[in-house]
Amino acid sequence: MTDDLIRMSAIELLAGYRAGAFSPVEATQAVLDRIHALNDEINAFVLIDDESALAAARKSEARWLNGAPKGLLDGVPTTLKDLVLTEGWPTLKGSLTVDPDGPWEEDAPCVARLRE
Repeated sequence: MTDDLIRMSAIELLAGYRAGAFSPVEATQAVLDRIHALNDEINAFVLIDDESALAAARKSEARWLNGAPKGLLDGVPTTLKDLVLTEGWPTLKGSLTVDPDGPWEEDAPCVARLRE
């Protein structure tokens, strides 16, 4: 199932949540597992916050179980480019060799919107 989840489109994930076939927690864990399996080789992510991702997925799962998803993409795993200001995180501009800006006290508007 993990391989299937990481290859699904947002539409397929949402249909699966709606049908109860799998949950946002399962989808998020599958994505995190894939990131951790490949990131040393491809270096696509500077920061990975499993704890926050899974906490958000658990909240989404509860909303789906209550029949009240929040927004059109509730529970779809999402990543942020390391140029976008994110509350509590440094912005490293894609490199661990630069002095970080932040951590920030608030989210950029696009991050705030995703959190809604």
